[in-house]
Amino acid sequence: MNPTLTDAIQKIQTSKAEIFTHILVVFVLPIVFIKTQILAIEYRVPVLVALITLLCAIVLREKWTFSMLGLKTGTFKKYFLPYALFTVAGVAFIISMAHGLGYKGIPHWWSYPHFIYLFFIVSLFQEIGYRAYLIPALGKITNDPIWILLLNTILFTLLHTIFPNMIVGLPVAFVGGLGFALMYMKYPNLPLVVLSHSVLNFCAVLYGFFVVPGVTY
Repeated sequence: MNPTLTDAIQKIQTSKAEIFTHILVVFVLPIVFIKTQILAIEYRVPVLVALITLLCAIVLREKWTFSMLGLKTGTFKKYFLPYALFTVAGVAFIISMAHGLGYKGIPHWWSYPHFIYLFFIVSLFQEIGYRAYLIPALGKITNDPIWILLLNTILFTLLHTIFPNMIVGLPVAFVGGLGFALMYMKYPNLPLVVLSHSVLNFCAVLYGFFVVPGVTY
């Protein structure tokens, strides 16, 4: 694990019990509510915005620094190449898998909100939650990097169970979540992981991996 991330974990003052509560409230219960239709899937973006707002309030209250959230200056250029290579490999994986399954791109994609601006907003909020906050928080619970990696990937994959095509979508989400977590643990930089996620999010939705029937993208 990157020493910067280890240092961030050591600075967290939150108790394990509080972190478990935060994970339950932010990363588990909303998914349960959507899966049980207490919340409609159409409201997933407003729910995500509300949850990230809650997380921001938590980190402000607990005095997390920008560095603890992957905003340390001087690492963008240093980590740019690994993220660029990862992103290119991810795009190639998505396109190859889509072609293998016979998936075609969404027609007239440029007319849908997701491809104009939502893909970036969703990626930004997911990375703030699942990487910038959750990886250090999990590090407070366990000091085993393998467990941090697996728990982060599982929780990220759980998020994608709200989409109907789980047979295809969940493996893609698991591989993507594993990749994002690995990259962030080795190269903790929030802007870079957001940019990478944005590109892969765009491609994955474009090729129909995470589409809700009847919802305008």
